[in-house]
Amino acid sequence: MNALRDPKIVASFRLKFYITFLSLFFSLSIFAQTAVIRGVIQTSDGKPAEFVTVALQGTTRATTAKADGQYIFNGIKPGVYTLVASFTGLVTQSKTFEAKAGETVQVDFTLSENNQQLQEVMVRAGTNKFAKRETEYVAKLPLKNLENPQVYNTVSKDLIKEQVVIDMAQAQSNIPGVLVISAGGGSVGVTTRGFTSYFNLRDGMNTSSIGPEDPVNIERIEAIKGPVGTLFGNLATSLGGVLNYVTKKPYEAFGGEVSYTTGSYKLNRLTADINTPLNAEKTVLFRTTASYQTRDGYANSNGGLWSNTYSFSPKLTYKANARLTLNLEAEVIGQTYDAAYSYSITGGVTAKSFKDLPLPYDRTLSSNGLYNKNMVNNVRARADYKISDQWTSQTTYSYSEGHYPDQFLYALGYWLNNTSVRRLINLWVPDNKFGQLEFQQNFTGDFKIGKLRNRLVAGLDWAQYYYFLNRPSSYATGYVDTVDVTKPIPEISELAMQTANAKYPYNYTSTTINMYSAYASDVLNLTDNLLLMLSLRVSQYVNSGGYSQATGLVAGKYHQTQYSPKLGLVYQLLKDKVSLFANYNNGFINVAPAATAPNGTITTLKPQQAYQTEGGVKFDLFDGKFSSTLSYYNIKVTNATYADPDNAAFTVQDGTQRSRGFEADIIANPLRGLNIIAGYGYNENKYIRSSAGLIGKYVTLAPRNTGNLWISYKVTTGVMKDFGVGAGGNVVSDSWFNATNTFILNGYTLVNAGIFYASSKYMLNVKLNNIGNAKYWNGGTSLPQMPRNIAVSVAYKF
Repeated sequence: MNALRDPKIVASFRLKFYITFLSLFFSLSIFAQTAVIRGVIQTSDGKPAEFVTVALQGTTRATTAKADGQYIFNGIKPGVYTLVASFTGLVTQSKTFEAKAGETVQVDFTLSENNQQLQEVMVRAGTNKFAKRETEYVAKLPLKNLENPQVYNTVSKDLIKEQVVIDMAQAQSNIPGVLVISAGGGSVGVTTRGFTSYFNLRDGMNTSSIGPEDPVNIERIEAIKGPVGTLFGNLATSLGGVLNYVTKKPYEAFGGEVSYTTGSYKLNRLTADINTPLNAEKTVLFRTTASYQTRDGYANSNGGLWSNTYSFSPKLTYKANARLTLNLEAEVIGQTYDAAYSYSITGGVTAKSFKDLPLPYDRTLSSNGLYNKNMVNNVRARADYKISDQWTSQTTYSYSEGHYPDQFLYALGYWLNNTSVRRLINLWVPDNKFGQLEFQQNFTGDFKIGKLRNRLVAGLDWAQYYYFLNRPSSYATGYVDTVDVTKPIPEISELAMQTANAKYPYNYTSTTINMYSAYASDVLNLTDNLLLMLSLRVSQYVNSGGYSQATGLVAGKYHQTQYSPKLGLVYQLLKDKVSLFANYNNGFINVAPAATAPNGTITTLKPQQAYQTEGGVKFDLFDGKFSSTLSYYNIKVTNATYADPDNAAFTVQDGTQRSRGFEADIIANPLRGLNIIAGYGYNENKYIRSSAGLIGKYVTLAPRNTGNLWISYKVTTGVMKDFGVGAGGNVVSDSWFNATNTFILNGYTLVNAGIFYASSKYMLNVKLNNIGNAKYWNGGTSLPQMPRNIAVSVAYKF
């Protein structure tokens, strides 16, 4: 915090904040030139009517209702208009009204049809139910996909249900260009565009990296591709992108769903999703989701790699008045699971891949009696306030803490040669915590300067990351034994583990990092078809240093200032149908000071930078039945550090790395009832300038080729109505498991298929996973993955 007392830093931030607010004040002065039209579309039984088209008659302006039935038009000139709500197969409705400058007109529609009739009509019409790309989070503005130069992919709750997804790893396998990985601490991560991360966002806010995620509370996953430091900072993002989990929100009707899933390895999963208004005026809304799941493992012939998980998330919306809406959400997610080993490959191993090692596929180095237990507590509060018809304020606070309330076993197996493994276990004692706090204030506007439309977000952000750990002073402690994997592997008792760890001292350590940021992003309509995005973030990173109980000292304090730009250009060849786009994105990693000279001088280093240039084309054709993005990207990383070749005690900061590739995704509904999701990613990520052993080497866990496919068909008429079938899978090529590129993480091909019955009230689904019984390993934990298995699910909607 001493860095914040530096007069130069304080003066600099005051100037930046003044500029931000003066720009906002100037923009507010011109807000009253146009009107806003908004409303809610509901079915006759009070349910939100998603996908209904709302059009301003006599203009080219049209939109579709969101999942909560709401729609909005900004920047409408004063006058008398007729609004038309329609959907193929429904009774068309229209309302005439007058729009006045500086005012908001509320125009609601209640359909003649109920929710069940609407769902049946949507199926008959062939709605592309998986193509839900519209989002307020990716750009921090309500931009259409074809207006946004940012590449992102979405995985909807509808796809999650149809595929009988029971964990986030299964859901993430639908993201093009992504390798799903896991950490020993129970977190699910991804490698995207060649960069690995276990962090994520939740409704656009930072969350703890520790612990599980459960799909029951997920409305959709947004995979934002490439460096995203300008809008999201760097505490929860990677240089290749970030996943944003959008959670379910309350709506103005009673409804919900309960489900039960069973299957192979004694799978038992129960979920509930219940929503209700709490008063007659429907200004207080409540929704809760919950899940509980148990499953035996598939290893060691006795249920090894078992896991138990649970989640609970209550949420409340209060519409205080026409201008102010308050949202509060809490979430508790926990798991207990088998403490399995991760592997490290040493120079004595001559085998070329996991398939070449003699350890049987269904055998691990751990013992079923040793377990880990962790949980995440999330709290988010958000206030949306309508300042005017052109300006809104969004204030959000997020608290997310992951911790190990019982114990955590850091288990690592060093492969000394092809048959010998040295087993190590660190016992971390309670209670180790990892957390993130964030407070964010955004102002968003939709206004004109002259004849040019501007959509602007200006924001201030404070984020904090912290941890408190109590563990052995070194990871290289807790040695248990060395085993020969060609012979019976002895179990490790809890007593043996405690005895091994008792030989080494424990040390309590902690650190806190604060990030103070201001940012602005403006999307300017140069013409109706040509859009320019200009964005900039200024961040002050303050690391308070690490405290060590063993020394009683705090060491490693430093701070850095970062300017992160983002540029984007979109040209719509066909308005709202085909757009060409290009972007220039920045991401960054803060780097601690290090010794850079023989005299021991400690140098303040620069942040590591990633600059991406990308171009491509987006499609939204045939009334939304075909949605696709094709893009080529090039990411250059600079200011990377590595050991001085002449003296390993010193640090050099001129390393470079390059990641480049191509991505494609298609979400199509070519025939009534037929839905296709397909994706492909090619990536090449290697070190250009680094230590001698890494120059020209490829980064780990970054396959060159990945592909995903899911095709489903649902019968819409006749005696087989509401029955369906789906099939698909994933193809992943080999990647390197170690940095020296001598040991391969084997690629794989997975084939999955299912049959289902899905009416407006009931859903029965039978899913067979890994039909070919492929053998493959998780890159993060190096654990063997689940063989062929079946899941049977039944759900009731009300």
